Amino acid sequence: MKLPLVFITLLFTLYTIMGCKSKDTAETARPETALSDLPAELNLPPEFQELLIKEMLEIQSAMQQLIPLMALGNSEKTAQLAEQIKRSFILKKSLSPEELKQLVQLLPAHFVQLDRAFHSNAGKLAESARQSDFIESGKIYGTMISECIECHSQFAPERFPNLNRTKNTR
Repeated sequence: MKLPLVFITLLFTLYTIMGCKSKDTAETARPETALSDLPAELNLPPEFQELLIKEMLEIQSAMQQLIPLMALGNSEKTAQLAEQIKRSFILKKSLSPEELKQLVQLLPAHFVQLDRAFHSNAGKLAESARQSDFIESGKIYGTMISECIECHSQFAPERFPNLNRTKNTR
């Protein structure tokens, strides 16, 4: 009985964080409209901003797909999707070595730390799913959501103003 409650709670959390967006409403999150929403703190040139947004949208889509897969106990597809998130370094794949070096110099150290932790946890989620440990998978998923919230509230406050409001009311 506790397992369904964990997944219902995670589902509610995901929908709250994602603004109850479905694939049908994805056009509101198109990169063209979101470029101006990146905070000045990141100080990224437009080409880096576009790639970052593309990566974030792919991660968002994958995160939305994980909950039903875990709730159904689908080890194989959950692990595959978590591995996809782990390896979703669009920026790294799309940039030359010189551009990548420039990007690393532009990103705040805490941003890089959060990003590495997030992708590492995606790998841990894949492993727990392979072992059919969906209680652990749910916990790791929750940690990943917390990492998203921390990063968005710190590095994209204009785009996610409600995250800062909830942080200040605790």
